[in-house]
Amino acid sequence: MKLLYYLIIAALALLLIISRRNDASSVNKDADTITITNTVRKIQVDTMYILSPQPYLAWIDNSDTIHASDTCYHLREYKEYRDSSYYAKISGVAPRLDEIRVYPRTIYQTEYIYRDIVQKNKRWGLGLSAGYGIGRNGLSPILAVTVNYNLFQW
Repeated sequence: MKLLYYLIIAALALLLIISRRNDASSVNKDADTITITNTVRKIQVDTMYILSPQPYLAWIDNSDTIHASDTCYHLREYKEYRDSSYYAKISGVAPRLDEIRVYPRTIYQTEYIYRDIVQKNKRWGLGLSAGYGIGRNGLSPILAVTVNYNLFQW
């Protein structure tokens, strides 16, 4: 009779171990997610078209006149156009563009996100215990369902 108890206890313990290993729902149930974000910034120079800008600085230079034999006076103009993205300078009797500097910036920002799933260690458990205990008849084999709390984990 005792052999039958031992066989039942061993079979139930083996069944409990096998069923616990194949439990797919517990794999992602108690997990933490660790997110690591890396940001890559790339600045690229682009072409910019500027249509009819307003003058930043303009003047007429009276000292720079052209004297001809028929005493015809032509005033030379100087104008500068400036913004955070360009600088232009024009000059002449009939003003033409002398110099233009364009400062366009296009910023491309790429984020790489890495997620690691870390399994949480379980503290509480429900178990099947088998062993010897003291009962009415003295020492006898015991089969019991227990609720456990794990103090140490390894």
